Amino acid sequence: MIKTALLMILIVLCGYIVFRYVSLIHGIREIVRELQEIQKDLTQNQMLHLPMPDRHLSGLLYTFNCALKSLQAERLEYEKREKDFQKQIENISHDLRTPLTVILGYLKLFRKSPAAQYSDCPELDETLEIVEHKAESMKQLVEEFYDYSRVNAGDFVLKAEPVDISRLLRESLMGNFALLEQAHLTVEAVIPEHPVWVSGGESPVDRILFNLFQNAGRYAHSWLRIAVEEEPAAVFVLFSNDTLLLSREDIPRLFDRFYMQDASRSQSGTGLGLTVAKALAEEMHGSLQAYVMESQEAGEKDALTVCFKLRLPIQDTPPQSRQVHDKEATDEQIASA
Repeated sequence: MIKTALLMILIVLCGYIVFRYVSLIHGIREIVRELQEIQKDLTQNQMLHLPMPDRHLSGLLYTFNCALKSLQAERLEYEKREKDFQKQIENISHDLRTPLTVILGYLKLFRKSPAAQYSDCPELDETLEIVEHKAESMKQLVEEFYDYSRVNAGDFVLKAEPVDISRLLRESLMGNFALLEQAHLTVEAVIPEHPVWVSGGESPVDRILFNLFQNAGRYAHSWLRIAVEEEPAAVFVLFSNDTLLLSREDIPRLFDRFYMQDASRSQSGTGLGLTVAKALAEEMHGSLQAYVMESQEAGEKDALTVCFKLRLPIQDTPPQSRQVHDKEATDEQIASA
């Protein structure tokens, strides 16, 4: 009788232990699942829930939830500081743009005035040219800060419209030709003669191309090649050049904000040009990436060949075709009426 009672107690005890073990395993799996869900999106401010009554699990979840609350509070504080920082950049940039424009206007006006043209001081024109060049550089830096703050603060509103990337690329090349010439670069451009329509906006696409040319003028060593590749769903604009200022380790960081390779710090720049270009490309549902081309050409032994690949979605219907289509649709409506 006693043996039977002891056996029953042992069976019940073993059953309880197995039940507790299975329950704990199930509870831990539920906690892990919830943690994985929370990890996917920390912006939702989710908390862990107790899957079963247990004081030990309750203490564990309390510790986890305290850590999550701390992380969420830090994230909110970081986002607030980031927004304040971007707003300050935008305000400062906006405040600097007006006086810089006025300064440049007066400098150009004075250089054309009789006082400057008939001056007895031979160094005056050279001095004014240097001042104007520095003011233009300052204006460009301010524009980069302003564009960056607008894109990151969500104030940049893109008006989708068809853009002829061939025309814009040719115009941008001519506009930056002096910069490339000063850098002593051999430029080879393969740009289609026919219009190549992409979906985006003329102003942001022009800004992307300008920043890519500025980057080439800063980092390219001896040559720059520009090419356009057309595919059914997208258009690719390729900027490739050799460089002695960058290493393979620099390439993944080129789009980081304020990143400038140490060798290029003697030149003017903010380290925001490529960051802004990438953000604008993504706003237009495109992309901008950089990679090292393995096929090295004859030249400097330590030169690296870097390629920037801009992808923009193709415009299905060119503007002229759309106007014809709209006219035909209007004629059909009038005829049916």
